[in-house]
Amino acid sequence: MKSLQEPSLDRASGVQAPRSPGTSRSAAVPASSGSPRTPGTEVTKAATRTRASSARSRYYVIGFYLALLIGWQLASSFQVTHDYLFPSPASVAKRLWELGTDGLLWPSIGATLFRMAVGFSISACLGLILGLVMGMSRIINSCLKSFFLGIQTLPSAAWAPISLLLFGLSDRGIYFVIIMSSVAAVGIATADGILHIPPLYLRAARTLGTPFYAMPLRVILPAALPRIVTGIKLGWTLGWHGAVSAELIKSSIGLGYLLYMGRELNDAAQVVGIMVVTILFGLVLDRFLFGLAEHRIRIRRGLERTG
Repeated sequence: MKSLQEPSLDRASGVQAPRSPGTSRSAAVPASSGSPRTPGTEVTKAATRTRASSARSRYYVIGFYLALLIGWQLASSFQVTHDYLFPSPASVAKRLWELGTDGLLWPSIGATLFRMAVGFSISACLGLILGLVMGMSRIINSCLKSFFLGIQTLPSAAWAPISLLLFGLSDRGIYFVIIMSSVAAVGIATADGILHIPPLYLRAARTLGTPFYAMPLRVILPAALPRIVTGIKLGWTLGWHGAVSAELIKSSIGLGYLLYMGRELNDAAQVVGIMVVTILFGLVLDRFLFGLAEHRIRIRRGLERTG
């Protein structure tokens, strides 16, 4: 009886009871069932779950747009509204085909994209320079950030009348609208990215001998790159709005001009069709140009996993 009570006394006192010579530590621990878990298998399982979730979300998105298209066609078939007010998908597709065969659609798309490429290149350069200055000086950031936030509250179309007064009916006015619509977003995002750089990175760069004049290009801008890319995406979207808005008022070619002509001719199919084309081009550029660049940068920085 005494030998049976000794383990309980030892546990209560916190003193480990001596083991018998034939007892090993592995015998006291029960063997785990199944294969042992390793960090590599856990990462593989997480990546597999991420890919499966991404594939399911794609199916949901495709199903959502198919449901919208079917609902649009059903509403037109049951004549919920008159066709001249809200045309059917078949009427819109037919009108877009006619614009393409007449040589109006593709030159207009090319003109709008060219204006965006020129105007937004200037806007991105200005935004990066201003954002860099704002990020390196809190006083300048306090002054310019409030000014830029005020500019962002203006609709893109509000810059078109000023551009008419300044530049007349030339393409320079459209470039002006694109720049004023997008430069604030790029500048604010660049400044915020610089202000959120960990101070340890900057101290390490100075300790390793990076000269002061090389800090912006070698350290500051690369460290703030994820936020800068997000700001460039937002700036492109706002500039796209500005380009189409300016073409509505002062252009003889472009997507905005086709919208204007559809309104003047009371052609609802053309208006809706050009709206769909504008949305599609915006989504494609956002997803396959800026979206892929942002995704790769975040993977390289360890902010996202591959897959």
